[in-house]
Amino acid sequence: MIKKTRRRSKYFVPQNENTYQKCDHEGCQERGEYRAPKDRNLKEYYWFCLKHVQEYNARWNYYDGVEDEKEETAHEKFRRFRFSSKIKYNFGFDFNGNFEFMDDYNPKLSSINEIRFTAQERQCLRILEINIEDLTVDLLKKQYKRKAKKYHPDLNQNDKESEDKFKLISTAYKSILNKIS
Repeated sequence: MIKKTRRRSKYFVPQNENTYQKCDHEGCQERGEYRAPKDRNLKEYYWFCLKHVQEYNARWNYYDGVEDEKEETAHEKFRRFRFSSKIKYNFGFDFNGNFEFMDDYNPKLSSINEIRFTAQERQCLRILEINIEDLTVDLLKKQYKRKAKKYHPDLNQNDKESEDKFKLISTAYKSILNKIS
């Protein structure tokens, strides 16, 4: 005969099987099945019944007693920066000191966010007759409307060349618009 084993929980403790925690609320005799933190450390807990844990959670605030942190200025954030390296510098410069020479440093952000175009995208710009330096969404739309109006098949009936040119303009417009927006 095969004896059926009872599946046990991960933290099964046989000596505590028939005992239970009493609710920590004063005067309550029900089981304390739900834990609630005593403080912000979240290391010690109260054990409450369902009714009292709901009351406790409605009143408990994790941020009670915490002072509002003041907003750091950009200069203070810069001061907090610490340069560390495994290389030993013996040139007389203190990397943990004041970087006064960098106070007026203002990098040119436009070069950082510059869009790079592939050869195919440059060809699309040539089709639409737009310079890369002047490229904006408004200019792109304006140029597309002007070109589309000129080569639209409804205005140039039975002209295969203008129809092909219109298709080129449309695909060029879509590819550039996807790139910059």
